[in-house]
Amino acid sequence: MSATIPEGFEPFDVPDDFVALAGPLYLKPEPEGLRLGLVLERRHGNPMGIAHSGLLMTVADMVCGVGSGHATGIRWPHPTISLNCDFVRGAKLGNWLEGRAIVTRRTINFCFTRTELVCAGETVLSAAGIFRIPPLDTVPADRRPPPRT
Repeated sequence: MSATIPEGFEPFDVPDDFVALAGPLYLKPEPEGLRLGLVLERRHGNPMGIAHSGLLMTVADMVCGVGSGHATGIRWPHPTISLNCDFVRGAKLGNWLEGRAIVTRRTINFCFTRTELVCAGETVLSAAGIFRIPPLDTVPADRRPPPRT
């Protein structure tokens, strides 16, 4: 049996070929933070029928990095400076996996984030990361936040 995509999640087009291989990813912006998830397919797993640890780390990296962009309003990659992950339990294939980005601190140059990836109602991975806020002069105009009034 395969999980369904929860209500309110929309396909998230990622222009990154590596991340596209890990998807398809789905996105749901909310006032308290951004949520990102995917249905765990057979190709995401290992021979034991659980999601591969590399996939879980990739999803955690995306949740935190995209969450940083959501917090700053800059819709452009926020490069990963550091990502620490703790594996809590296996994420069984066929289930929905999701995480919510929580920005714990923001400076002029960095976003400090954390997330817990949840699968079938249980935390499977806990992560914390630091992401570089891109300088606005390097970001295409259509990817910048709206000017303050």
